Amino acid sequence: MNRTILFLDRNDTDERVAKLLGLVGPTTAGDADAEVAADGADIETENGTYGTKRTENTAAKLAAKKAVGEKNSQKKKGIAAYNKAAKKVMEKYPDDVEKWASLGYPVSKIATDKKPCKKIIGGNVKQWIHDGFVVVSWKSLGTDADFYTLEECQGDQTMEANWVAANPAQCKEAEVIVKPKKLNVPTWYRVTGHNTAGEGVAPSNPFGGKPIY
Repeated sequence: MNRTILFLDRNDTDERVAKLLGLVGPTTAGDADAEVAADGADIETENGTYGTKRTENTAAKLAAKKAVGEKNSQKKKGIAAYNKAAKKVMEKYPDDVEKWASLGYPVSKIATDKKPCKKIIGGNVKQWIHDGFVVVSWKSLGTDADFYTLEECQGDQTMEANWVAANPAQCKEAEVIVKPKKLNVPTWYRVTGHNTAGEGVAPSNPFGGKPIY
Protein backbone atom coordinates (compact mmCIF):
# COMPACT_ATOMS: atom_id res chain seq x y z
CA MET A 1 0.00 0.00 0.00
CA ASN A 2 1.67 3.23 -1.21
CA ARG A 3 -0.99 5.75 -0.23
CA THR A 4 -0.38 8.28 2.57
CA ILE A 5 -2.17 11.10 4.37
CA LEU A 6 -1.48 14.49 2.85
CA PHE A 7 0.39 16.71 5.28
CA LEU A 8 -0.24 20.40 5.78
CA ASP A 9 2.44 22.82 4.70
CA ARG A 10 3.34 26.45 5.49
CA ASN A 11 2.42 27.30 1.93
CA ASP A 12 -1.17 26.14 2.47
CA THR A 13 -3.74 28.91 2.76
CA ASP A 14 -5.10 29.98 6.13
CA GLU A 15 -8.52 28.77 5.03
CA ARG A 16 -7.27 25.26 4.24
CA VAL A 17 -5.35 24.97 7.51
CA ALA A 18 -8.29 26.21 9.59
CA LYS A 19 -10.71 23.90 7.78
CA LEU A 20 -8.61 20.78 8.31
CA LEU A 21 -7.69 21.58 11.93
CA GLY A 22 -11.35 22.14 12.72
CA LEU A 23 -12.37 18.96 10.95
CA VAL A 24 -9.65 16.55 12.10
CA GLY A 25 -9.23 17.80 15.68
CA PRO A 26 -12.58 16.64 17.11
CA THR A 27 -12.70 13.38 15.19
CA THR A 28 -9.14 12.46 16.15
CA ALA A 29 -9.63 13.49 19.77
CA GLY A 30 -12.57 11.08 19.97
CA ASP A 31 -10.63 8.12 18.60
CA ALA A 32 -10.53 4.88 20.63
CA ASP A 33 -6.74 4.81 20.61
CA ALA A 34 -5.44 6.87 23.55
CA GLU A 35 -2.35 8.17 21.75
CA VAL A 36 -4.34 9.19 18.66
CA ALA A 37 -6.88 10.88 20.90
CA ALA A 38 -4.15 12.77 22.73
CA ASP A 39 -2.75 14.06 19.47
CA GLY A 40 -6.26 15.04 18.42
CA ALA A 41 -6.64 17.01 21.65
CA ASP A 42 -3.41 18.85 20.79
CA ILE A 43 -4.88 19.73 17.39
CA GLU A 44 -7.97 21.16 19.08
CA THR A 45 -5.83 23.24 21.46
CA GLU A 46 -3.61 24.60 18.69
CA ASN A 47 -6.62 25.26 16.49
CA GLY A 48 -8.25 27.30 19.24
CA THR A 49 -5.15 29.48 19.59
CA TYR A 50 -4.80 29.67 15.80
CA GLY A 51 -8.37 30.94 15.51
CA THR A 52 -7.68 33.63 18.08
CA LYS A 53 -4.56 34.75 16.20
CA ARG A 54 -6.45 34.82 12.92
CA THR A 55 -9.06 37.05 14.46
CA GLU A 56 -6.36 39.33 15.85
CA ASN A 57 -4.64 39.38 12.47
CA THR A 58 -7.85 40.34 10.70
CA ALA A 59 -8.46 43.10 13.22
CA ALA A 60 -4.89 44.34 12.78
CA LYS A 61 -5.33 44.46 9.01
CA LEU A 62 -8.55 46.42 9.36
CA ALA A 63 -6.88 48.76 11.84
CA ALA A 64 -3.89 49.21 9.52
CA LYS A 65 -6.19 49.93 6.60
CA LYS A 66 -8.06 52.47 8.69
CA ALA A 67 -4.78 54.02 9.85
CA VAL A 68 -3.54 54.35 6.26
CA GLY A 69 -6.80 55.99 5.24
CA GLU A 70 -6.62 58.42 8.16
CA LYS A 71 -2.98 59.18 7.37
CA ASN A 72 -3.75 59.92 3.72
CA SER A 73 -6.70 62.07 4.70
CA GLN A 74 -4.56 64.05 7.12
CA LYS A 75 -1.83 64.39 4.49
CA LYS A 76 -4.37 65.93 2.14
CA LYS A 77 -5.45 68.38 4.84
CA GLY A 78 -1.83 69.24 5.62
CA ILE A 79 -1.06 69.96 1.98
CA ALA A 80 -4.14 72.17 1.67
CA ALA A 81 -3.13 74.14 4.78
CA TYR A 82 0.46 74.52 3.54
CA ASN A 83 -0.60 75.74 0.10
CA LYS A 84 -3.11 78.17 1.61
CA ALA A 85 -0.43 79.65 3.85
CA ALA A 86 2.09 79.81 0.97
CA LYS A 87 -0.38 81.79 -1.14
CA LYS A 88 -1.02 84.15 1.77
CA VAL A 89 2.74 84.69 2.31
CA MET A 90 3.21 85.53 -1.39
CA GLU A 91 0.22 87.88 -1.18
CA LYS A 92 1.52 89.70 1.93
CA TYR A 93 5.18 89.69 0.87
CA PRO A 94 5.10 89.89 -2.95
CA ASP A 95 8.41 88.98 -4.64
CA ASP A 96 10.18 88.95 -1.25
CA VAL A 97 12.10 85.73 -1.87
CA GLU A 98 14.31 86.22 1.20
CA LYS A 99 11.22 86.47 3.42
CA TRP A 100 9.74 83.32 1.88
CA ALA A 101 12.97 81.44 2.45
CA SER A 102 13.28 82.75 6.03
CA LEU A 103 9.88 81.19 6.79
CA GLY A 104 11.19 77.86 5.54
CA TYR A 105 9.43 77.73 2.20
CA PRO A 106 11.42 76.17 -0.67
CA VAL A 107 11.57 78.64 -3.56
CA SER A 108 11.56 77.79 -7.26
CA LYS A 109 14.55 78.64 -9.39
CA ILE A 110 14.36 81.57 -11.77
CA ALA A 111 13.28 80.33 -15.17
CA THR A 112 15.78 81.16 -17.88
CA ASP A 113 14.48 81.92 -21.33
CA LYS A 114 16.52 80.13 -23.95
CA LYS A 115 17.83 81.95 -26.96
CA PRO A 116 17.51 80.44 -30.44
CA CYS A 117 20.13 77.78 -31.11
CA LYS A 118 23.27 79.04 -32.76
CA LYS A 119 24.28 77.87 -36.21
CA ILE A 120 25.88 74.44 -36.20
CA ILE A 121 29.35 74.40 -37.71
CA GLY A 122 30.54 71.39 -39.65
CA GLY A 123 29.17 67.88 -39.86
CA ASN A 124 30.13 64.39 -40.93
CA VAL A 125 28.57 61.83 -43.26
CA LYS A 126 29.74 58.23 -43.56
CA GLN A 127 28.37 55.09 -45.10
CA TRP A 128 26.64 52.87 -42.52
CA ILE A 129 27.52 49.19 -42.13
CA HIS A 130 24.37 48.29 -44.08
CA ASP A 131 23.90 49.41 -47.68
CA GLY A 132 21.28 52.06 -48.31
CA PHE A 133 21.92 54.00 -45.11
CA VAL A 134 24.29 56.68 -43.91
CA VAL A 135 25.39 57.98 -40.50
CA VAL A 136 25.05 61.75 -40.21
CA SER A 137 26.62 63.49 -37.22
CA TRP A 138 27.58 66.96 -36.01
CA LYS A 139 28.83 68.74 -32.89
CA SER A 140 26.10 68.65 -30.24
CA LEU A 141 24.66 71.90 -28.91
CA GLY A 142 24.14 70.21 -25.55
CA THR A 143 21.25 71.46 -23.45
CA ASP A 144 20.82 74.49 -25.72
CA ALA A 145 18.98 72.28 -28.22
CA ASP A 146 15.87 70.27 -27.40
CA PHE A 147 15.97 68.55 -30.79
CA TYR A 148 17.38 68.87 -34.31
CA THR A 149 15.83 68.91 -37.77
CA LEU A 150 17.74 67.36 -40.64
CA GLU A 151 17.45 68.21 -44.33
CA GLU A 152 18.77 66.46 -47.41
CA CYS A 153 19.74 67.71 -50.87
CA GLN A 154 20.56 65.64 -53.95
CA GLY A 155 20.87 68.46 -56.41
CA ASP A 156 22.29 71.96 -56.45
CA GLN A 157 22.65 72.72 -52.73
CA THR A 158 22.62 76.46 -53.41
CA MET A 159 18.96 76.20 -54.49
CA GLU A 160 16.60 76.24 -51.51
CA ALA A 161 13.95 74.30 -53.41
CA ASN A 162 16.26 71.27 -53.57
CA TRP A 163 16.34 70.86 -49.80
CA VAL A 164 13.80 68.39 -48.40
CA ALA A 165 13.22 66.77 -45.03
CA ALA A 166 15.55 63.84 -44.44
CA ASN A 167 14.39 60.41 -43.31
CA PRO A 168 14.16 60.79 -40.35
CA ALA A 169 13.54 64.52 -40.33
CA GLN A 170 13.97 65.00 -36.59
CA CYS A 171 16.15 63.61 -33.82
CA LYS A 172 17.28 64.43 -30.29
CA GLU A 173 20.88 63.28 -30.55
CA ALA A 174 23.69 64.76 -32.64
CA GLU A 175 23.99 61.56 -34.64
CA VAL A 176 21.38 59.74 -36.66
CA ILE A 177 21.12 56.93 -39.21
CA VAL A 178 19.47 58.25 -42.38
CA LYS A 179 17.91 56.53 -45.37
CA PRO A 180 18.63 58.73 -48.42
CA LYS A 181 15.88 59.46 -50.91
CA LYS A 182 18.02 58.10 -53.73
CA LEU A 183 21.21 56.05 -53.74
CA ASN A 184 24.39 56.40 -55.79
CA VAL A 185 24.05 60.17 -56.20
CA PRO A 186 25.87 62.99 -54.39
CA THR A 187 23.95 63.83 -51.22
CA TRP A 188 24.33 66.80 -48.88
CA TYR A 189 22.88 67.36 -45.44
CA ARG A 190 22.27 70.34 -43.19
CA VAL A 191 21.00 70.46 -39.62
CA THR A 192 19.21 73.03 -37.46
CA GLY A 193 18.85 73.15 -33.68
CA HIS A 194 15.50 73.85 -32.00
CA ASN A 195 14.45 74.74 -28.45
CA THR A 196 11.69 76.61 -26.62
CA ALA A 197 12.72 79.78 -28.46
CA GLY A 198 11.86 78.09 -31.75
CA GLU A 199 14.03 77.35 -34.76
CA GLY A 200 17.75 78.01 -34.64
CA VAL A 201 19.27 81.13 -36.17
CA ALA A 202 20.19 79.26 -39.36
CA PRO A 203 20.78 75.78 -40.76
CA SER A 204 24.35 74.54 -40.85
CA ASN A 205 26.31 74.86 -44.05
CA PRO A 206 25.82 71.83 -46.33
CA PHE A 207 28.13 68.89 -45.58
CA GLY A 208 28.65 65.51 -47.19
CA GLY A 209 28.30 65.53 -50.98
CA LYS A 210 29.42 61.95 -51.67
CA PRO A 211 27.23 59.25 -53.21
CA ILE A 212 25.63 56.82 -50.79
CA TYR A 213 25.35 53.16 -51.70
